[in-house]
Order: sequence, then C-alpha cells, then structure tokens
Amino acid sequence: MKIQPEELIEENQSAYILFQRGFPNKATLQTNTNVLKKIVCDYLQMIIRGNTALVETQKQEMALKSKKLHYRKNYYDADFEIRVNELVRRAKEDAKWVDTVLMTLVAKLMDRTKLAKTDPDYIKSTMVENSLKPLKKLFSMTDVPIAWGKITSQITDENDIKDQSRGYTLEELQTICKFCDPMERVMVKLGASSGIRAGAYDLKWGHILKVYQTDQGKYIWEPEDITESVAAECKIICGVLTVYADSTSEYYGFVTPEWLNDLEIYKQLWIKETNQIPKDNDPLFKKAGPLVRTLSVGAIRTRMTRVVDDSSIRVHLDGVKRKYNIPIFNGTRRFFNKQNKLAISKTSMLAQLIYKEYQMGHGGLIKLDKNYFKEHVSDLITEYLSTIPYVTISEENRALQKLAIETQKNSVLEQTNEQIKVTKEENEKLEKKMNNMQSQLNELASEKKDKTKIIPDDEKVQKVLKFMDEQNLL
Repeated sequence: MKIQPEELIEENQSAYILFQRGFPNKATLQTNTNVLKKIVCDYLQMIIRGNTALVETQKQEMALKSKKLHYRKNYYDADFEIRVNELVRRAKEDAKWVDTVLMTLVAKLMDRTKLAKTDPDYIKSTMVENSLKPLKKLFSMTDVPIAWGKITSQITDENDIKDQSRGYTLEELQTICKFCDPMERVMVKLGASSGIRAGAYDLKWGHILKVYQTDQGKYIWEPEDITESVAAECKIICGVLTVYADSTSEYYGFVTPEWLNDLEIYKQLWIKETNQIPKDNDPLFKKAGPLVRTLSVGAIRTRMTRVVDDSSIRVHLDGVKRKYNIPIFNGTRRFFNKQNKLAISKTSMLAQLIYKEYQMGHGGLIKLDKNYFKEHVSDLITEYLSTIPYVTISEENRALQKLAIETQKNSVLEQTNEQIKVTKEENEKLEKKMNNMQSQLNELASEKKDKTKIIPDDEKVQKVLKFMDEQNLL
C-alpha cells in the first residue's frame, strides 16, 4: 500500500468534536462531558468569554417555562461547545496562559480539600484528579502539550477521610424491595444480581437474553437457537446481559431467574402503558406515559434514591457532608461482588477468581488475563449458576433455589445409586461366569489325574493342563 500526496486528509474538526471522539463508550463520554461542562461553564466562567447572547436566551427560555437551575448544576451551559473550542484555541495561542489557568484551577480545588468535612464545599483529592481527566483527554485529542507533572504535583491526599461506605446486606435489599414498584424492583435487583455499574443501566430489551438448559446439560441463549420446543421443554436457568453493547468495553453480565420473573411483571406494565410489545432497540427503563422515551441514568438514580430513603436503610456518615454509609449504585455492586466470591465454584481457585472478575466487567486478575485467559459464555454461565443462590433476594425465591439444588443433588445421588446397582449386577454376572470357568477347570484337573480318560490326540486339552500345571493350579 502506498499513500499518494493528494490522498492526505487534514484534520479540520472542532475541539469539541475531537473530545467526543476520544470516548467510544457513551456512558464514559456523558460522565466526562458533565465534568468538563462544570469546569468551563462554572469554574472558568469569568476566564473564558463564551457567548453571552446564547446564555441570555437560555435564561429567558427557562424563565418562561418557570424552570430553575438544579442545585447541583447552578450554571448555564448554552455556550458549552463554544467555550470548549475557545479554551483549546487560546491554549494553542498562549501556552503560558493555559498553564496558569490549570495551576490555579487545581490550587483552588485543593483548597476545598482542606475545609471541614461538614462544609458543603468540601471535596476529596480524588475529585480533583477526576476533574482533570476530561481536560487531559481534550488537550490530548487536540494536540495541546501540557506539563501535567507540574500541575498534578499539587494534588495530595493528606486531608482525605477514610472511606467508611459499604455495600447493602441481603436483609437491607429485602427491606428496600418492599418499598418498590415493579420498575424500581427491577432496578434494585438488576444491580444486586449482575453487579453492573451505574452507566450500564441504559439497557435495551434486545440486550437481555434468557438462558435455557437442555436435558443433556447444554446451554442455549442465542435467539436463533431458541425454538418453540426449547422454550417449552427446557428450563430457564438464568439470563445473560450485553453490557455496554457495541462499545470497546462490552462484556457479558448475568441475572438470576428471580430477576427475570420480576422483569416479566414489569414488561406487562410496559406493554399496557405503551400498547405495544417492546422492540429490541427500545429502552428497558422508560419515562412514564405512552411514549417510549429513555429514562436517563440520573432519573434512575433518583428513583432508587427515593425507595432507599423511604426504607430508612442509609444513614449519614458522621462529620461528612452529603455522604452516606451505602452508595446508591455501588452498594448493589459491592453486594454482588461479595456474594459472588462467597459462592462455591467447581473450577480451580485461580480460574474462578478470573471468571468472577470478568463478571464484574474487569479484565481479570492481571492485564494479560484478557489476552490469554479467553473465556466462553458457557464457562461464565456455569460459574454464575453457583452464585445464583447467593444473590437471590426474596426468601421465597431463595428457598426455591435451595430446593432446586437439593433436588439436583438427590437426582445425582439417585443416578449414582442406580449406577452402583447396575455395576453390582454386572459384577455378580461376571462372578458367576468365573465360577463356571473354575468348575470346568477343576473338572479338567481331575481328568489329568486319570490320564486314561484324556484323548491322546486332543492337543487343546493337553495345552490347558500343561498351563495349569506350570501355574501351580493343579
């Protein structure tokens, strides 16, 4: 292959477009966009000019609709893209200016880490580091050299508080579910049974597949393999999720039969409200009403926060502002991680740890696991089956799971006993044959003593007698 001079393509896209291209994962893009928006529209509001006309228009539109700024988003962002492009343009024009801006930004944020833990403006040093991530990506994608070593040297964790948060317990999740409607119950149990992150809650119906098991123990989950006979005769053992579908971070997650049952209840309400069966591309969680509109992760967080608060499960940590002992999304993820590791596996200790890390969306125990420890979905299903009793929430379903396990054990025991019985019968038949042979040999031996009874030209009999005599069998 040879590139001709006329084939050269000059990159001529805006800084904002290049920034978006730097995040192939939609959830990661949204998170970093929100952080960058906070920086350029709020922190650097007086440093970057932006477009005041767009901001004034936004203010007027919000006033006409009687809308107010959110308490967490107390700034206007109508000129966000313009501000991003301006920041990069000025950084290319004046390296010292952007260096000063970033140094000052970090210094101001670090001042907030030194405040009292009860102060509303207090933040941890990790938040300072997270604030720099979108800026690093922005300047990297736009070829702006930044002396990050000098800037990040200001960040220290000497004033950070120790993380005192934890995951939910089984009893707490059972209590929370009592305050849930069908959709909220699906939300809560989704995190508890699969361990997915908050950004993975934007699932579509086509990302959820049921896993069937045949009498021969084979797993079937691909839609084209699930025939009417399979659906009617085979048992549903779990569900498989395509997490972060169509992205470089895509992986398989799993859900319990209990969650699939709750999903069917929610699905009926979904159909009743929209008057249609959900399509593969329709969002799993939608806004209220007959229209199919995606419910954002932020709205899902609000719904889950409400039911958790109604259940009075969480409490504020002492001396920390807006900090609870159990995080909303990460609480279910921690529950899954702990219960998953408590489950007894049929594989080796090392293999099961790698599988369990894969189920969390991690790359394994070490980076090379992703390249060399290749797993098949059926391997992950087998591993997950041992976890199901540990991540099933309701006591009724847990009892059913235990009963199913005991039934399976009894079935295996019955098969073993039947095999022992068959083996015993075969041994008895074999013993009977050997006794008959011994009787025949004894008869031949007695005939040897009376040589007149042996036919001289019967060579076979003579050979047998000779062999028995050599082996001291006579």
